[in-house]
Amino acid sequence: MTSDSTSNNNSADLTPPAIIEQSRRAVVFTFYTLLCTYTIYGLWQVPGGNIPALGFLWILKMVPLLIFAPGLRQRHLRTFAWLSFVVLLYFVVSVQIAFVEDTRLYGIFITLLLSVLFCALVVYIRNFRNFYKTPL
Repeated sequence: MTSDSTSNNNSADLTPPAIIEQSRRAVVFTFYTLLCTYTIYGLWQVPGGNIPALGFLWILKMVPLLIFAPGLRQRHLRTFAWLSFVVLLYFVVSVQIAFVEDTRLYGIFITLLLSVLFCALVVYIRNFRNFYKTPL
C-alpha cells in the first residue's frame, strides 16, 4: 500500500454517519419550533389576559430553553445532554396542560414536540458518542 491509499482510507473512516447530522437537524428544528409555539401561544392569550403576567410566564418558559441555543449552534455534546434533561421537565408540564379541557390541543401538540425533541437528542448523543468515542 502506498501512503496515498492509506490516507484515503483514514479520511473515509472519519466521515461521520448521516444519522448524526440528520438527528442534529431534527433537534435544532424541533427546538426552534417549540420556541415559536410558546411565543405564538403567548401572543394568542394577550387579547383576553393580563399582559404583564403573560409576559412573565413567557419569559419563565423561554429563558431556560434559550440558554441552550448557543451550545446547540456550536454543537457542544454536553449542551445536547443537558437539554435532554430539561426537556423532561417541560414534558411533565405539557402532559398536565394536555389534561385541561381548554388547552388540550395545545398540550398534546407541545407533548408531541417535546417527545420528538427528546428522541432526536438521544439519537444524536448516542451516535455522536459511538462514532467519536468521546465521553460526555
